[in-house]
Amino acid sequence: MGKKYFFILLVVMLLASAAGWFVTEQFLSPIQQFQAPLIELKGDTNGGSVPSLPVSDDTVTVKIFLPSVEGITVEERTIQNKPIPVEMAEAIAYEYLKGLNDEIKDVRLIGVYRDKMGIIYLDVSDEFRKNFSGDIKHEYAVLKSMYETFTVNIPGTDDVRLLVDGKEIESLGGHFNALNPLGNTVKEELRQPAAGDQENG
Repeated sequence: MGKKYFFILLVVMLLASAAGWFVTEQFLSPIQQFQAPLIELKGDTNGGSVPSLPVSDDTVTVKIFLPSVEGITVEERTIQNKPIPVEMAEAIAYEYLKGLNDEIKDVRLIGVYRDKMGIIYLDVSDEFRKNFSGDIKHEYAVLKSMYETFTVNIPGTDDVRLLVDGKEIESLGGHFNALNPLGNTVKEELRQPAAGDQENG
């Protein structure tokens, strides 16, 4: 009787081991094989349970204001959408400076910042000041186009300030004060002094 029970117990243990091996091979291994490459294949949108983040499809159209002979022109550009406003402002700044290249050459973007008051700081290289040679109308158009480009496209932006190599400058071309935010300067229409005023001055 003891040998019979021992034999039955041995058979049950063997069957249990075989069943455990079968479950492991048929169910657990495929799950492990599926989960392991998820990180490597996160850009694959054809399968898997982890959706990929859009890279090139998530775009937005922005308006870039640029100085021109007529005053200011508006060009639409399509750029990658950025959820953080300052990152969006940086992408817009690149497009703005690219559009200015025919007017003010070789300008590098140093950085874009935004303070708690909703003011965007555009920090550019000194070529922006050195290579500017326009008259009062041109200087006004550059400052106004800069102001409009950021306030129109970045929600919550109340004003714009210009920095050159991380520092404030008194003026871009000698006609307007650039130490203060640009809003007060560009919100009013440009008024050139009359000939009589120039003679009296």
